Amino acid sequence: MSDKDLAKLFEIANAAIAKARTMTKKEAISSLNDAGIVTKKGKFKKAYAGWEEITQG
Repeated sequence: MSDKDLAKLFEIANAAIAKARTMTKKEAISSLNDAGIVTKKGKFKKAYAGWEEITQG
């Protein structure tokens, strides 16, 4: 990956982080649900079950 590619990737990531910081809890859960990571109630789906330990720590 070139330096230009990495710079673009960091730009995209930073924009996503800035957007996430302004989300309400409901919006964040909805976004993760749309991505297939959590249920509508905010519980991690089976494939991501190990993430619960990480986020609780």
